[in-house]
Amino acid sequence: MGFTAAGISVTTVTTTQQAPLGFVLTAPCATTDAGMCEWVYVFNDEASNAFAIGNAVVRDPSVTTQDWYGGIQAPATTHTPTVAVLGVAQHEIAAGSYGFILRKGVGTVLAGSAAITVDTAITTGGSAVGCVLDYADDATATIAVIGHVATTILATATGLAYINCG
Repeated sequence: MGFTAAGISVTTVTTTQQAPLGFVLTAPCATTDAGMCEWVYVFNDEASNAFAIGNAVVRDPSVTTQDWYGGIQAPATTHTPTVAVLGVAQHEIAAGSYGFILRKGVGTVLAGSAAITVDTAITTGGSAVGCVLDYADDATATIAVIGHVATTILATATGLAYINCG
């Protein structure tokens, strides 16, 4: 797993800022033969909810605390443009804490109440906050693709996807 020059790993979560917000760290993906992953340093701008493994994280439109890289869980049933999706949490980041989320590469996503179909593009806007769903599950032509799955992911379960956000 990668480290910054200051020794901060992609799994470091703190209540004090340890790197510039928006800092991108490139490191080999944890999955074998998956290439490189890009991690972005963000602030969890949620009032009380932690980012859970697989949660899609979007820019906080209220810019309550940390402007460009303050994030909240992707809203349920509301699709977010790709440019506003910061990435996907690969470990828990408590509310009011700083940490890295996966911006690009192979990682874990969380499906909503419907399964994610094999070999399908995914988007935000699942049945619960932070979830993803099949791109084809919505008739709206303006939704943004944030990743692609190579295997089926069961409803409310996590699975691997190629992620490409913001």
